[in-house]
Amino acid sequence: MKKVITILLSFLFISFQSVKADIGMGLTGAIHMFDATGTETTRTSNQKNSGSHSDQVAVPELFVEVVYDNGGAIGISYIPTRDVGSESRSDSNSGGDTGTYTAEAELDDVVQIYADIPTALSIRGYDIYAKVGVQHVTLVTLESLNSGSTYPDEELLGYTLGLGTKGDLAFGNNLYYKAEATYTNFEDYEATATAGNKVEAELEDIAVKFSVGYKF
Repeated sequence: MKKVITILLSFLFISFQSVKADIGMGLTGAIHMFDATGTETTRTSNQKNSGSHSDQVAVPELFVEVVYDNGGAIGISYIPTRDVGSESRSDSNSGGDTGTYTAEAELDDVVQIYADIPTALSIRGYDIYAKVGVQHVTLVTLESLNSGSTYPDEELLGYTLGLGTKGDLAFGNNLYYKAEATYTNFEDYEATATAGNKVEAELEDIAVKFSVGYKF
């Protein structure tokens, strides 16, 4: 992961040097609204247990970007960890698996490469840009299963689309803001537990973000 981040930062530096744009760095506060759906297939009876879970969480985010004169930008953002919530159920059966099962997960080392693309749209005097991005995450499973089984962690990609607006702040030299709404669709998680159960899960994320950055 450190090697990937180093390569991306080098790319941003080359972009900065080639067009003599500004470098922006800052902090983002975001509200993420996750929607997860999944199906578990039991190892003995092939019974399918489906469920869904929605959760909302506030997450800080760091970013570095090349900011162009036309308002466009190419950047990288990083979140150390992002909880996606948990869901529990109770089973009663003759297969020895009676008990409470809790599914829980978090996204670790969330790295996103993104581009802010200027558009001709404007709302109440605020210019609108389109955002496209690719996220790389490690889905860490924190389940508590009565059977003692565990599911493996997995690296996933997520694809982001969004709209936003940005502008200079009236106070402080070189300070600017960004406000965005984004949608991210992650790759499906498919895994087999150590005891043989199989799970398939889909994860989507809608986020509302506000950022403050400094250009130099």
